[in-house]
Amino acid sequence: MPGFKGRPVALVTHTADGGVGSVVRFLARILEESGLYEPEIITVATSVRDSASVRLLNPGTWLRGPRIVPGEFGSLPCQHVGALFSELEFLRYRPRRILNGLLSRYDLIQVVAGAPAWAGVALAVDRPVCLFAATTAAQERASPVRCSVGWRKLWLQAMTKITSRIERSVVPGVDCIFAESDYTYGLLAPWARKGRMVIAPPGVDTSLFVPAEAFPSGGHIIAVGRFADPRKNVGLLLRAYRQVRDSFPLAPRLVLAGQTPLRPADAALLGELGLTSHVEVRVNVSPEALRDLYRAASLFVLSSDEEGLGIVILEAMACGLPVVSTDCGGPRTAVVPGETGFLTPVGDVQALASVMQTLLANPQDCQRMGQAGRKLVEKRFSMIAAGQIYLDEYEVLLSGRG
Repeated sequence: MPGFKGRPVALVTHTADGGVGSVVRFLARILEESGLYEPEIITVATSVRDSASVRLLNPGTWLRGPRIVPGEFGSLPCQHVGALFSELEFLRYRPRRILNGLLSRYDLIQVVAGAPAWAGVALAVDRPVCLFAATTAAQERASPVRCSVGWRKLWLQAMTKITSRIERSVVPGVDCIFAESDYTYGLLAPWARKGRMVIAPPGVDTSLFVPAEAFPSGGHIIAVGRFADPRKNVGLLLRAYRQVRDSFPLAPRLVLAGQTPLRPADAALLGELGLTSHVEVRVNVSPEALRDLYRAASLFVLSSDEEGLGIVILEAMACGLPVVSTDCGGPRTAVVPGETGFLTPVGDVQALASVMQTLLANPQDCQRMGQAGRKLVEKRFSMIAAGQIYLDEYEVLLSGRG
């Protein structure tokens, strides 16, 4: 119908980075391409220095209240909403009048977050509220807490306890929870209302992430992620790679492609292990450059302590790569042991190194698993297949049948 506009949907999130940012872009695309919805992105304050927020340490902001300012979400426009006293993490999860007014303009609100406490910003609005989540605060912060010391450790522990209580209070108020994986479903199901949860992994662009014309036997090993996050356990990967090189001196190089540089401790370990000339660190690579790195690789490795799913796993599988991952929760949803890759115990250097060695010595198995992974992504994790789950749930909620 000429001039038809879809129903407005707010995509509310706290970051454009990592897996959360990828999910927002995925939802924006499938909503717009459906022709039924008109998505708009809204970001909420996460920083103690957020310029749109009222800040305890800046009395000049006390009288003006939180503000709405235009922003950018990568290449997409967005609206950014401040918080009241943003220095206090638990206040960032609370509704505020200015945000309520903004959200009331939409027919449906989709919160996209790493952990479910963020749904609290939308629950004061009389609209259907959906939540996409990957994990919980306690699981997400286990590694950062373990790596912290002194007052920072005590502060993180206190904020995690408060945030966990908020999660338990907000999850029952959400109309539909999209769990990123079976792992996420298990974490949130005890708090959710019956029948309000669905397993809904995000989709990847299978027209962008495609296999190379010929499998690159002898190609590099690749790992992708936000390597400043202690959960990624880069040290485990470097130690395993050191063992691989000790057994196979001609092993291919390791490429670390991330949105952030390595943590100082991991950069130091790189030198201590004598791997500086064998490991390439790439920062802020474009989607197209990342695709090319996948296509030139023969093996993908993920060494995390915990993941809600690991969208990078899906991207690698879409490019025809076998996956070696720690069995850290979400990857089990996508990795079929022995068919599309292998899962190893979290933190086990020897197990990770052993599987990497086995696959590097058997390129035919790498190719077979890569082909199986591509088929699985096309069937379950393509934009169309994954996106339909969300469109179906939105239709139910907006038709009054939810």
